[in-house]
Amino acid sequence: MVSIATDEHEITLIYNSDIKNHKEIFAYAKSADDNLNAIDVTKQKLTGTFFTELADLLGIQVKDLIPTDHSAFVQKHGEHVKLDNDGAIKILQHEPDMLIYPIAVKGKKAIVAKLYGDITQFFDTDTAAVNIP
Repeated sequence: MVSIATDEHEITLIYNSDIKNHKEIFAYAKSADDNLNAIDVTKQKLTGTFFTELADLLGIQVKDLIPTDHSAFVQKHGEHVKLDNDGAIKILQHEPDMLIYPIAVKGKKAIVAKLYGDITQFFDTDTAAVNIP
């Protein structure tokens, strides 16, 4: 079982290596000074508990991890689909491409990374070279 790391010096990235945007965000996360725990949903099956904990860190419900209005979801499942948490867990476990956006966790903070620049908020700023008069 994979568990979510809550180390302040480690970024956990849940992503799909088959999706271009996810690969770009993975590359940015890898460039951080922190350790990277990359979890590729195409290679690792994640438990319902994992998705529940992930949603809790984001302050949402599991069903909100899947944007049902996104074209990728609509194309597969149709419009106006109402998901419950159990249904969302099953979709996320069996259809890794329905993780539309990667999710990054550092410490007790989690974000949905829609753009590759979103991950930079987890980067430590290096102010050692800055001289303040």
